[in-house]
Amino acid sequence: MTDPARAGGHRAHDREHLHSGLFVFGTVAALFPLLVAVWREVTHGWVPAGDAGVFAVRSRDVFSAHPPLVGTWSSRSLTAGTDLHHPGPLLFDLLAVPERVVDSRAALTIGVALVNALALVGIALVARRRGGPLVGTAAVVVAVALAWSMGSGVLVDPWNPHTMLLPFLCFLMLVWSISSGDIWALPWAAGVGSLVLQTHLSYALLVPALGAWAVLGLGLELRRRRRDDPLGWPGLRRRVVRAGAAAGGILAVCWVQPVIEQFSAGGGNLTALARSTFDSESSPIGWELGARLVAAVVALPPFWVRSSFSQFDPGTIGGWRPTSLGPAVASLAVVALVLTWCGRDAHRRRDRTAVRLVITAGLVLVAGLVTTGTASPGGLGTSIHLFRWLWPTAAFVWFAVIVTLLRRVGDRPARSLALVAALTLATVVLVGLNLPASDQGVSTPPWAIPVARDLTGHMAVLEGEGPLFVDWQPFIDVYGSAVIAELNRRDIPFVVPSGMASQYGKIRRFDGTNASAVLYVRSGPAIVDVPVEARRVALVHGLDQRERRELRRLEAEIDGYLRMEGRLRLNERGRNLMEIGGLPNLERQRSNQSLDPEPLFASREIVRMVDHDLLVLDDRWVGRFERYAELQARWDRATVALFVGPL
Repeated sequence: MTDPARAGGHRAHDREHLHSGLFVFGTVAALFPLLVAVWREVTHGWVPAGDAGVFAVRSRDVFSAHPPLVGTWSSRSLTAGTDLHHPGPLLFDLLAVPERVVDSRAALTIGVALVNALALVGIALVARRRGGPLVGTAAVVVAVALAWSMGSGVLVDPWNPHTMLLPFLCFLMLVWSISSGDIWALPWAAGVGSLVLQTHLSYALLVPALGAWAVLGLGLELRRRRRDDPLGWPGLRRRVVRAGAAAGGILAVCWVQPVIEQFSAGGGNLTALARSTFDSESSPIGWELGARLVAAVVALPPFWVRSSFSQFDPGTIGGWRPTSLGPAVASLAVVALVLTWCGRDAHRRRDRTAVRLVITAGLVLVAGLVTTGTASPGGLGTSIHLFRWLWPTAAFVWFAVIVTLLRRVGDRPARSLALVAALTLATVVLVGLNLPASDQGVSTPPWAIPVARDLTGHMAVLEGEGPLFVDWQPFIDVYGSAVIAELNRRDIPFVVPSGMASQYGKIRRFDGTNASAVLYVRSGPAIVDVPVEARRVALVHGLDQRERRELRRLEAEIDGYLRMEGRLRLNERGRNLMEIGGLPNLERQRSNQSLDPEPLFASREIVRMVDHDLLVLDDRWVGRFERYAELQARWDRATVALFVGPL
């Protein structure tokens, strides 16, 4: 006869193995979108253009004689009146190995994928450590949902506001774990928190505030354990000291570069950042708009899922706008009530793990409201990069709600196994949805990648030349940084204008004598704006020959039409925009008897009017205007040339 106790033990053992197996399967599956995204970028010939070019250069500099000591340049500099950088170069340090080791222009995307993969695994392991396979699998689902919201393109995008979303969610998990008494999460939190804080200034309040809560929560938990088990206190105290020493050592290593810069000649970025916080000339966006922005992601549909990620852009004139203040406050109050109920329910069930999770989620929400309300628009306005942390914040808040409910209903082994299986299935579905290519707002426009790849493919002829002074239009031309990254990859020395030396390293500042020639990067109509003695190195056409002929024909036809009509008819939106100075070239001709189309073509004002639907046109001309605007925009953005001329 079978011993019932032994049979029951075997069943429990089998269930435990199945729990763990499903958790591991879900965690491994969560990594597939990263693998597919990297494979796609490598095989499709991704190159670092736009901001990614800066990250490529500075990551390669880590193993050079002039390694970066601070993070990338911050747009806060535009209002501070001095160059400011994000606090530290830890992201450069992490990306340096793949950038140096992998022989591919897409090496940067591999490094970003590795950072996000480690964050995903960390999220899963920390949650499993706190609540077993059920909570661990729930964390995997939430992390995969966040990754799906970001989209496959953003998952490997080197832009610093994007690279820190999954690491910040991992940091929040670590904070929760520490506040619950997990001593050995301290060193990990020190490292992950330092990475997040150094990479982008938008975390300047969030990381320290939540880190303080982690330490406070740990202290309260240790005091309880000392009271409940005084005999075990000496051993516990030794473990705390060792973990604290490890965390202190990691903090010292992580912050040694910014500290060296702070006290080096001409340094002081940390001081400058602190000073700019109090001396900034720009006013914060305010509590009203801050609450509306937080509610739009945390509390109101579509919450923090994919459509909100791509549509959220508070700086767009006439575009997306958050809900009004009343619904925003009401929805946030509902979230607060839900968290309060979760906390009381967990407390009633003596579920200390869930209680600390809910408290952490509430503090994250409060810190997020403070961060948003006190955010300064900076030189680029109320830009999206200031608020990307809202998505992992929202994910963590709802993770707290989900875990509380799961632990409430999943107290029986069979029910827990069914829930783990359902969560694993949800993970697989979300992973499948995130495998196709998706652009939810990558920092480098997808249309610029093939152009930059073609352009940089002609630069082998520059090897052996230099140092080259690179002349381009920063913040407008996405190709200049791609050219600089390729110069760096080919070990061709270069210098940049003094205003851009803060991006590429002060050692590369042009002083008027430290270059042998000028490398001109010109795009669109500016390809003719070079000295006559310069030789052309490369030329990429945005249109083929047939399309160029079509563009010239359409421009001639529209020119004739406008001269015959003598005016351009604007709709109400167009008239309103002209009244506030949005169409200056057309406004200058308001009092003229006839219309001169030439300034409108040269300034591309016609293209803007068509793109923003500001015109009233006859039906037979609508198609021609739209086709002209499409071809002209493609010509301007995808026609680029390189020239080398004397200094």
